[in-house]
Amino acid sequence: MKPAFAIYRPLVGEYSGGFEQLLRQEKAIYDIVQDKSDHAVTCFENVFPDWAYGCVEDGGIAIVSGAAKNTFRFDAGFLAKAAVEHIDLKDFNEGKARICSSVCVFAGEGKGEVTLHENRSIKQGRRPGFYPVFLYRQYGKGTIIYSGIPLVQLLTYEGSDLRQTSELIDFDERISSIDKQKIASALRQILAEAMHMAGYPYISLWYFPDGATSLFAYSIDGDGLLSQGVDNLIEVSEQTDTKFLFYINRQLCESDPDVKEKLKKIAKGNLLGSHGSIHNAKDSYEDNVNDLRDVEGWVSSLGLTLDRTYAAPRGMYSHNLGKALKDCGYRHSRDFGFAIDDYPYFPICEGDFDAPVQIPCDGFNVCRLIGRNEERGLPAPTSEEIIDSYKTLIDGKIEKKLPLLFFCHPQYFGLYAREVYPAIVAYAREKGALLSDYVSYGDFWLERDACDYSVKEENGKTIISVTKKDPSVRFSIDGEIVNIDEASSFAV
Repeated sequence: MKPAFAIYRPLVGEYSGGFEQLLRQEKAIYDIVQDKSDHAVTCFENVFPDWAYGCVEDGGIAIVSGAAKNTFRFDAGFLAKAAVEHIDLKDFNEGKARICSSVCVFAGEGKGEVTLHENRSIKQGRRPGFYPVFLYRQYGKGTIIYSGIPLVQLLTYEGSDLRQTSELIDFDERISSIDKQKIASALRQILAEAMHMAGYPYISLWYFPDGATSLFAYSIDGDGLLSQGVDNLIEVSEQTDTKFLFYINRQLCESDPDVKEKLKKIAKGNLLGSHGSIHNAKDSYEDNVNDLRDVEGWVSSLGLTLDRTYAAPRGMYSHNLGKALKDCGYRHSRDFGFAIDDYPYFPICEGDFDAPVQIPCDGFNVCRLIGRNEERGLPAPTSEEIIDSYKTLIDGKIEKKLPLLFFCHPQYFGLYAREVYPAIVAYAREKGALLSDYVSYGDFWLERDACDYSVKEENGKTIISVTKKDPSVRFSIDGEIVNIDEASSFAV
């Protein structure tokens, strides 16, 4: 059996490609199949074809996302279809996750929890309406792991909402409607478990350069370039030996008579990216292309050049934007409306990779914090309160080995930068995070994606053969970081 993943892609019918998006993000070995294969683990969306039973009978493991009443030829325990807002992923150390989805509910043994009747008090010791997210069915020598929730499909969905960004702090922002990072985390654990059930290690590439525990980067949305804010940010970037990535918006900057001098000053020690020509989302592909070209022309007229990286205005990412970015030669983009708190990834739309690498960032920002305090009739936040919020978020991300990716605006963060930024940089360094920037991390992800290796079973061992690897990229073998030199083989 091949110690790798297979993903079933039907020749016709619905296919989101969510498993592809996740396994490419992991940089785990996978193949696309239309028929029976000898892969250790095979992944399915919504369907389970007749040939799949033979794979499992022979000892393979199957993972099925979005199973329905008649998906299997055996009684899978189907109960009902339901509209569910949250699932509980505490079995995966992720707690409550928002999904906002139609689901199929199955009874049986498994992990995670779907609640049909949310916000109900428990009476007489009974908990009616609680069922597993993932269920397990032994079949022949193998096992089928299935879920009635379209989990991998949810990873590819658009949509954002004003809601709490994290259970760690009291803060809301307009972020992704779905807790994709928590879903992806649970799915990663299921992928690893499935590979272990088949008798093999879970092999992927590590998420940070040189085996770092985490990575810190900070970006600035240039919705205007208030002089004091810009000056303070330049000062603290020099003080901490870090680089901000300034995403510049034409509409909100071009009326500044000193914009050319300010941008030149920023570019001396920091980075410039595009934040669009108009500070709003564009729906069509054509409107997005025109917007990208317009801001590029404006910056060029100032004698400057933007790095090929982009931040969606108002965090409103869309697949049409992603396609326009790719066709216009952008390497990566950043927002908080498509996903937050996750590793970079290549967004997939109905089975097609047609967008550059996406870099999610945390939704917390001083701009919204100031506005929210005003809405509540509270005084402006203090530097100490802001630092405490960042430290809390950093602690939570470090615990889960997630990147520390933040953003704000110069006219707001600049007010606090001298006190806040050096403190959070020092805290991130103290916690073991690599100090970096968005461009470097995005480019690392491209280098990581270009790595090439294969796995095979030989004499009872799993052999990794490397044909192309960047020196800064490390392997992750069952969570252990391993350095394998280029053009070498390694037995697990």
